[in-house]
Amino acid sequence: MPEGLTAAALAEAVEHLVRQRDGILMIKLGGSALDDPAAAERCLRGVAVLHQLRFPLLLLHGGGKAIDRAMQQAGLTPRKIAGRRYTDTETLAIVVRVLQQINRDLTRQLQQLGVAALSALDLQPFPLEGELLSWKSEDGSAVDLGWVGTVARVNQAAIRVCIEQGQVPIFPSLAAYAASPLGWLNVNADTVAASLAGALAVTRAVFLTDTPGVLRHPTDAASVIPELTAAEAQALMDQGVIHGGMIPKVEACLQALEAGAATAVILDGRRPFALLELFLHKSAGTRLRR
Repeated sequence: MPEGLTAAALAEAVEHLVRQRDGILMIKLGGSALDDPAAAERCLRGVAVLHQLRFPLLLLHGGGKAIDRAMQQAGLTPRKIAGRRYTDTETLAIVVRVLQQINRDLTRQLQQLGVAALSALDLQPFPLEGELLSWKSEDGSAVDLGWVGTVARVNQAAIRVCIEQGQVPIFPSLAAYAASPLGWLNVNADTVAASLAGALAVTRAVFLTDTPGVLRHPTDAASVIPELTAAEAQALMDQGVIHGGMIPKVEACLQALEAGAATAVILDGRRPFALLELFLHKSAGTRLRR
């Protein structure tokens, strides 16, 4: 037991955590939670504690930086169109390989921590069905993104069965698509998060990132805004307070809320006990609500 922590304080903390076990908690792993081994281990240990306390859990991940590295090793230059990775067949093969490897690694690591982790890749058929993403340029002309998709249908019943049995399904940012040469579409991880949040009516959607939260003053890490309504967040984006790389993070939260999540949280995945702080009424990230 850490020095200074009494048995009474520990019991009170556990009781407080258990009282908040009120619905599915969806966690999107991103940033250092995927790319920094030490930060990733801390995040996964937090997941393990919540699992031991019988929180219904659902995890998903992307693989942006790892995919970029794999493409460069293959002599390919990553190409983005409107923030989406252009995905030809050669790129799709790399995306699928990298995401499947990350997924298997996360599943194995969580299992070693005592979590009943289940790779969603082992669910047949895969619960996320996709369709090609239609995108238009500013002049209204169609943009070819290759094998990039969005989620068309979620087999939420199959996912619920896993969660109700005490398993923790882990999803890569892919969707099944029979017409694709590899049977998959590359889907933005935030799009997957919003789709899962809506289909499963999750209580909380947590986005682990490399930022302490939404900052009122971008250069002041201590200026975290603890809570925002969707309307307030949109206003801050319009005013330019929320800008740059924070915009897609906030938009992902808003999409999750619109899809049905009760609360969405931008949380610093680099903090050692970030997931637990979220439930212990400590200053942890920015909470967004409808």
